[in-house]
Amino acid sequence: MIRPYKQHDEQEINKLFHEVFGKERSAHHWEWKYKHNPAGESVMTIADEDGEVAGHVALMPAKAMWHGREVLFGARTDTMVSPRHQGKGLYKQLNNQMLVQANERGMNYLYGYPAEKAKQLFIRYTGAKEIARIPRLMKFNRPSSLALGKFPFLSFLKPLLSIVDLPFKHRPAKRKDSPYSVKQITHCSEEFDVLWEKAKTIAPIVLKRDAAYLNWRFHHHPDKQYYMIALYAKEELAGYAVTSLEEKSFGRGTVKNGTIVDFLSVNSEEVQSALLDAALEQLKEAGIIQTWALEHTNYFKQLRELRFIHKDNPMPLVGKPADDSMNEDDSIENWYITPADVDSF
Repeated sequence: MIRPYKQHDEQEINKLFHEVFGKERSAHHWEWKYKHNPAGESVMTIADEDGEVAGHVALMPAKAMWHGREVLFGARTDTMVSPRHQGKGLYKQLNNQMLVQANERGMNYLYGYPAEKAKQLFIRYTGAKEIARIPRLMKFNRPSSLALGKFPFLSFLKPLLSIVDLPFKHRPAKRKDSPYSVKQITHCSEEFDVLWEKAKTIAPIVLKRDAAYLNWRFHHHPDKQYYMIALYAKEELAGYAVTSLEEKSFGRGTVKNGTIVDFLSVNSEEVQSALLDAALEQLKEAGIIQTWALEHTNYFKQLRELRFIHKDNPMPLVGKPADDSMNEDDSIENWYITPADVDSF
């Protein structure tokens, strides 16, 4: 039986999540993700097999700008069917019901960043299309830490190896009488709503990044630790960047992996450059730094100038208009995307 989510399904949903993805997820994380989103509770569809949650698909609501007007997106997440119940057509049934529920909720556009198999099924069963694969950029920031991570027994050479880092060290642009200042942010106030109103024309299609969203997405996240900095131009908020720094296994040791998770500013190359300098300073201890940026943006150009390499395009963006009013162009040149748009970052 295919049905909507009902109260107390979450324990069974998390059990299915562990069975399919091999990861534990707390009840607190589930509530944060699906119940506390400022855009509203998620639309969840369940495949119920004799009282067991055998399949699941969810649409997380997200407010977005779409060619000059605010609309409601649905981010397709946690699409899963138990291996014990595959071959019964549950995936197709889940997607069919998901489209019905999206329409009932008033969602205008559905999108996701699925793995390859899920992408093929999303396209087959909903009529969605692959819009693009998103570029991932990477910068070697401290090569010595990569060498020590792979070969920990070389730790006695650390002072010598650190010399290798010098050519890779980021040197912020010198700005005489700079009007900019940087502050660390632990809570986003109404000034971030003002910034959003100024920055929302950065692209025809962009997820809404107001104070309510930013506080939920970063400052209230139950598991991950993010660092947010804000750039001020003469005491007026001009942009923000969100970074993360995680210890990852590498070779026989570990390496600090830095990510620029989100990045938004007023439409000024000078402001974007100053903000990027501040973000890289925040990640100065990282061995490598990664992020996403679309090739048509100034942000991509600035990253390349700072010795980021275009490593690959691992993540597909798949989208589908959910009502007849969404007939404008959704090609990738119209989007603004960062890793923050994906729930896994």
